[in-house]
Amino acid sequence: MEGWQIARVIIGEAYAIEPPPSVEIGRPRTAAGAAVNMPHQGTNHMVEGAVPDASAKDVLGYLDQAFFTSLRALGRQPIMYFLWLYREPLDAAAVDRFNQCLAQGFLGRVLQRSPLPWGRHRWVANPVPAAVTWYADPLAPEHLPQWRNALVVLPLDPEHGPGWRLAARPLAHGGTALALLVSHTIADVKATEEAIVNAVAGRRLEPGFPLPSRRWSPARVVADGKESLRGLPAVWGALKALARQPKAIARPASRASTPPQRRGGLTAEPVVVLPLAQVIIDHHACEARAAALGVKGNTLVAAVAVRLAYRLGRLDGAGRVDLVLPVSERQPDDWRGNALRTVTVQADPDACQRDPRTLLEGIRAALSSRDRHGDDISPILPLIPYVPLWLLRLFERKALGTRLPVTCSVIGELHPDMIRPCGEASLLHISNIEPYTAPLLERLGGGMLLACYRLGGKLFITVMAHSPGHVTTCAELLPQVKAALADMALEGDVS
Repeated sequence: MEGWQIARVIIGEAYAIEPPPSVEIGRPRTAAGAAVNMPHQGTNHMVEGAVPDASAKDVLGYLDQAFFTSLRALGRQPIMYFLWLYREPLDAAAVDRFNQCLAQGFLGRVLQRSPLPWGRHRWVANPVPAAVTWYADPLAPEHLPQWRNALVVLPLDPEHGPGWRLAARPLAHGGTALALLVSHTIADVKATEEAIVNAVAGRRLEPGFPLPSRRWSPARVVADGKESLRGLPAVWGALKALARQPKAIARPASRASTPPQRRGGLTAEPVVVLPLAQVIIDHHACEARAAALGVKGNTLVAAVAVRLAYRLGRLDGAGRVDLVLPVSERQPDDWRGNALRTVTVQADPDACQRDPRTLLEGIRAALSSRDRHGDDISPILPLIPYVPLWLLRLFERKALGTRLPVTCSVIGELHPDMIRPCGEASLLHISNIEPYTAPLLERLGGGMLLACYRLGGKLFITVMAHSPGHVTTCAELLPQVKAALADMALEGDVS
């Protein structure tokens, strides 16, 4: 579940907020015709309706607390997955050195819960990383997706640690696979990129987080009490914003009933993850095709996401795609784990295929509306610490599955050092993992996430999708991805 979905469940669904009107997707342009940055490359403006968070650096941002609240309530979390492939065996000392360097930066922390039930949690230093998990049995490259899915069972906890970890495994042809897993509570993709680049360069960051202390210490109770008092104006503003938002009158029934979940976790059934497909396209070829259509490459990627969603049946009652575009708001010296907001737009799949220039006007209108008026979630984020876990569990069971969102995350060009954690790797793969059970995925209506990034002249598109009745395995997903690319006259290696 993505961060925007978590926030909506914790606040929006729990208080029955009607989803806001949306507009058709497009890629915005300035008056001069220059392309405006797409998601994960967005501006950092504070817009009307957004909640300025002037809390201390060690206090969790509201979205970070939403991720953690979801983990404790539902027993699962989204995990970022970075995979490097090497053609030769890796030196264990080099991997350990990279592991140690990662712990000296953005990732070298865990959270400590507030002693107050309504308090905001805090970051504390955790400069000692978990040991690298080494697998002895060589792995055939074609079995890398299965290894990715198996890694989801490794312990990962943003509170008790480790909040991230490395795993390495020899490949059958003599190379090595190196994997980094990061709890989404700890960091988003841009923060993790910063941590990796600093670790490769050997730079140590000094965020100044305190060491873990006794949770119920008088000093902590007083500090959190003061923080709560400082936050009361924002909470009051959030309540007023909540009162102004339209309420849903009725909700459609969930798609399928499932056995009750264990308290705070999944059932005892086997864990499954969303089927995965990786696309590699020549970046210049993609831009040339986009230019022929009168758009930019990022717009073309968004159009592919819309066409794939159409083929997977992820449509609303009007036959449109509910497309969610994350927009990074990360600034210098920004220690939030998740520094982003989202724009949600509705896209017509046929219009996207006929003329993707319609996407331009849609995103321009969506981002312009967000910059002028804010979004529906940000103003009420200060209420997150006050939502009890039992309420989130209740509404997760009842509310999800009533919408079929499609997330399209355009990460942009990665730093060249992203391919060099332990020397030059031959390939970098980035994706998300979240554990589900088959009945739970059915009840949620499946899920779909498309992530896109550029590195070394190549455009990488990672597709994670499950759609009951359409796609439930990787073998079923691959031809649908190829067909969606063909819809936009794009060619690439799909695996």
